[in-house]
Amino acid sequence: MKPDTDIELAIDALGARGDGIAAFEGERVIVPFGAPGDRVKARLARDKEGRLFGRIRAILAPGSARAEPPCPHFGDHPAGGCGGCALQHLGAEAYRGWKRAQLEAALARHGIPADVIEPIAVSPPASRRRADLAASRKKEGVVLGFSARGSHRVVDLAECHVVRPSLAALFQPLRELLTPLMKPGDGAEARLAASDSGADLLLVTAIEIGLGARERIASFAARHDVARVARAHPKRPGVETLIEQRPVRVVLGGVPVPLPPGAFLQATAEGEAALAAFVCEAAAGARHVADLYAGIGAFTFPLAATGARVHAVDSGRAEMAAVERAARAAERNAVSVEPRDLEKRPLEADALGAFDAAIFDPPRAGAAAQAKQLAACKIGRVIAVSCNPGTFARDARLLLDGGFRLARVKPVDQFLWSTHLELAALFLR
Repeated sequence: MKPDTDIELAIDALGARGDGIAAFEGERVIVPFGAPGDRVKARLARDKEGRLFGRIRAILAPGSARAEPPCPHFGDHPAGGCGGCALQHLGAEAYRGWKRAQLEAALARHGIPADVIEPIAVSPPASRRRADLAASRKKEGVVLGFSARGSHRVVDLAECHVVRPSLAALFQPLRELLTPLMKPGDGAEARLAASDSGADLLLVTAIEIGLGARERIASFAARHDVARVARAHPKRPGVETLIEQRPVRVVLGGVPVPLPPGAFLQATAEGEAALAAFVCEAAAGARHVADLYAGIGAFTFPLAATGARVHAVDSGRAEMAAVERAARAAERNAVSVEPRDLEKRPLEADALGAFDAAIFDPPRAGAAAQAKQLAACKIGRVIAVSCNPGTFARDARLLLDGGFRLARVKPVDQFLWSTHLELAALFLR
């Protein structure tokens, strides 16, 4: 076909990245921001890999799956829209159906039936309690936001419909703070978290922070009631607390737990509650539980509140120290901790035999080494929590081959309008 020619396409489905899928002259066409049932006018182009893309020029007839995106930064902007969301253009039913289909497909690739999947729990808009923002210093000031789709260019956010309003309110003050601290060309990350003590900020940057910068940061924290500001260097170990107005904590299972700077925190309180409720229900009756990849104890303390003895294991020494301090302060004598790199030294089958149940909540790469030990042990119950259906299905296959059956799967969507999906699952021997 001639270059720069618009053609008409019918969007048949959504691909794995949430893009519309159409067909033209026998070829598959990827149509970003297309929704199933849409009839669109699009301009075709090929990428470096030879894939055919269609850029929507006009929506001739919207499909029943389409919804009006709430955020002005979402979509096919000439300079590239915000890449933080991929699916704002879908209605609620189509959105939930697509996420479930991604989980079903991941299970199917490993020969696992999907008949035990429960209804998805979706966190509401404006509920995200952590955001990792990129900051880039331009001549005119600091640009702060998420990267554009398929690019390192930072989209300067005026608003955000996924993060908590208390965090979104800090976007402009952060620009004003960072502008005099950075030179044109400098970059930084601003990792925001909403703790139960208030906002927590970790700056990851190589810029020099001298006395004047520290004074500005202290003034920023006081003016905007930020509980703590810490700094990490992108290429050096360690974290330095620059200002702490009050101890930063999160309450887990009724226990205030110190939050180390930059420590992992479940993305939404609603998602964390859904996961913790599943874990406690699935582990009901277990007297001694191993909590593997425990982090700061998102499941450790809710389980301990049910009367179980819980052994928390994680490679993060700061996190394990926080769990230990919190347990001691709250007199939770049934909680024990073990700093241990489970990737290099998984808890072995013999040791696991001392527990009635085990939980494992690994990072996105999954826990193949630990899953093999779980499959080989005599434990009767294993509860998996995962932020990646693909690696979950791989690890689940190891458990199934080791004599377990998959009893329940609960999808939990903490990253609204993204392609990510979390879940919790129960395996019974």
